[in-house]
Amino acid sequence: MAAYVGYDAMYRDGIAQVMPGVFSQTVEFSDISYQSARKEARETAFTVMSSLFNYFPADSHVQLQVVNAPIPADEVGRKVFFEPGERATAGLAEEYNRILNDKMREGVSNLVRHRYLTYAVGADDVDAAVPKLARIRGDVEQTLARIRCSSRALDGAERLELLQGQLRPGSRFEFSWDKLSPTSGARTKDFVMPSTLDFKPEGRSDCFCSDGRYGAVLAVRSFGSVIEETYLASIIDLPLPLNVTLHVQPIAQSEALALVKRQIDWMDKEIIDEQMSAVKKGYDYQILPPELRFSKEEAEELLDFLRNKSERLFVYTGLVYTWADSLEELDRRVQQVTSVAQGCTIGLEPLHFRQRQALNSVLPLGDNHVTVSRYLTTGQVAMQMPFASQSLDEAGGGYYGQSKESGNLVLCDRKRLASPMGFVCGKPGSGKSFSVKREITNTVLAHPEDEVVIFDPAGEYGNLVGALGGANVELAPGCSAVLNPLDTADVADRADAAKLAYKTDAVLALSSALMAEGREGLPERDRSIIARCVGEAYRECARDGRLPTLGDFHAALLAQPEPEAADIALRYERYVKGAFSFFNGQSNVALDNRITNIDMHGLGQNMRVFGMITALEMVRNRVMVTPPRPNYTWLYIDEVQSLFAHPTVVEYFARLWREGRKFGLICTGISQNTSHMLANAEARDMVLNSEFFLLHKQSTADLDAWAEMLQLSATERGYIGDAVKPGEGLLISAGIRVPITDDFPKGPLYDLWNTKPAEVAEREMRRAAREAKE
Repeated sequence: MAAYVGYDAMYRDGIAQVMPGVFSQTVEFSDISYQSARKEARETAFTVMSSLFNYFPADSHVQLQVVNAPIPADEVGRKVFFEPGERATAGLAEEYNRILNDKMREGVSNLVRHRYLTYAVGADDVDAAVPKLARIRGDVEQTLARIRCSSRALDGAERLELLQGQLRPGSRFEFSWDKLSPTSGARTKDFVMPSTLDFKPEGRSDCFCSDGRYGAVLAVRSFGSVIEETYLASIIDLPLPLNVTLHVQPIAQSEALALVKRQIDWMDKEIIDEQMSAVKKGYDYQILPPELRFSKEEAEELLDFLRNKSERLFVYTGLVYTWADSLEELDRRVQQVTSVAQGCTIGLEPLHFRQRQALNSVLPLGDNHVTVSRYLTTGQVAMQMPFASQSLDEAGGGYYGQSKESGNLVLCDRKRLASPMGFVCGKPGSGKSFSVKREITNTVLAHPEDEVVIFDPAGEYGNLVGALGGANVELAPGCSAVLNPLDTADVADRADAAKLAYKTDAVLALSSALMAEGREGLPERDRSIIARCVGEAYRECARDGRLPTLGDFHAALLAQPEPEAADIALRYERYVKGAFSFFNGQSNVALDNRITNIDMHGLGQNMRVFGMITALEMVRNRVMVTPPRPNYTWLYIDEVQSLFAHPTVVEYFARLWREGRKFGLICTGISQNTSHMLANAEARDMVLNSEFFLLHKQSTADLDAWAEMLQLSATERGYIGDAVKPGEGLLISAGIRVPITDDFPKGPLYDLWNTKPAEVAEREMRRAAREAKE
């Protein structure tokens, strides 16, 4: 049975000896947003894929594959997305797992798509093959990185698991290298091969049976007049287990030119024969058969491409492999695949009596055993893009909805991003708050070692934080909480100069929020006075061994000779005396809970900005400690646009955005109206330095601003336009762009996240009625 699989040996590093003198390696590469991307992005992807195929020499063989692999049946409906964790969140985790498993059972989500590139080279032995394959791997990874497509080489065990998944679909992979002892005589083939292989099940020649599962490999026989970039995606997007394989054998340029010239010479002879025959019969010799005339024109065009337009010629074989539990189901799937292909003007035909060779050809080994081939140019091969509807399914990630294109669960882990900072934006009623609360729940359940801080200017996160076992801190007149903008407790081990620089920046931002008119910012004289008084307040209080407060800063301002100092002091007076003096004192609020909500709905607009900047300083002190902490701090800032009113505030916030990443701070800005924010240069830099965006329905001005900033295509604009429903939108995670929709069922989690006034009011009435009965 082992002789039925076309390779000789598999090594631990992932190199396979396909046959004597031929060795291959497989690279898995990620998806990109191609089908919905802008024209310029698609052209760039086409150029990169063209250069990738042109890179391979004539003595190599290239195999491109897209595999739709079913999720194991024992995982469907039983997957643990979130561990129970603490007692306070155990019930929510159980409910969340139940809902997501119900969504998995819908069927489409039971497939995971992978893309592979396998290349084979000739070498005397494996030692000689290693540097060749390593060089190719490095060049392939660099080329794919140009379109933000990450890639990695599979090791030996991963290639064997991939082989087994094609030979024995649905079987559990239990191989380990320890089982290959010299005394056992076992080979890797023995662990991946099926027990039985029947290439004439029930007398049929167009399929085979492997351990009770039926499979069929179809070959691409014909294309339409033009190869469309969407044809491969149309087949890949089918909700079926599939393996779409393209074998590409480069032809040496000199040989390709000679081949085309011979074809032209043959056609010239045919033309001469046709003309002589026409003259003998008295016809016009200039009238040629259309097929011959068109073939001659195509051949001459091809010769020009090969000579002058960096095109190469390849021997191409296209195969499609699918499988099922019964012959009846297999026939239905084959019919579905061929119908879609026919709609794309692709002719697919079964390979009668050649299923053994076909099966070996769809295995990721870099060897083609099927002779159904044709010649294609670089552009024709590169046009067959392996990128279909993009998916995002990161292990350990939180749930953000379902893909609007495929229905797959969208699971994202922002901690994997190089720059995890992000924004969640949308019009009121678009589902923005629901999405943020869901992500906060994701964060708490998926990352129990991390902490969460929320700036809540509307007082809408309290119920969620309480249910998650967190602490709500209310900042309002008459409350007991006190925040000291000049507190340095969390950076006590920093040098005095560094602490003073931090606090000077913070007080300048506070002063800008209080004093700056329009968008002019603070005058330089005011900035100098403020910096001087901050230093004097710290020096005076250091003598008493205590931290300064706003009252000390205010006293230092009153002691200055400049009239501007008196004006600054007057503006600060209401925060030092009276109802708003809860910012004047030593802090009694600490971020010592895993989840802390800073509730500022009791503050007016100006006070709210003042409170947000003060709380931001507390968070900055928290995360910028030495040595760095192993856990992350997730900061959610609602109505973030209010921080962009003055240049000094923007400068302070942008610095926190840039520096926080190095200290494990993951910031999320939440906003309803973003066009005003994106008009600010610092804010635009923050967006450009962020890799996570969750955009819901946008107003016209905001939509134009985001489209320009993120280079959204017309299709992607439609995902956040006026026609989308609440909960729908566009999720961008680094280079991945997924249109999402979310029909989350009502229940305990829905009630925690829901912010629709009518439904919230109805829920509160029901709760009050229950309490009255009790």
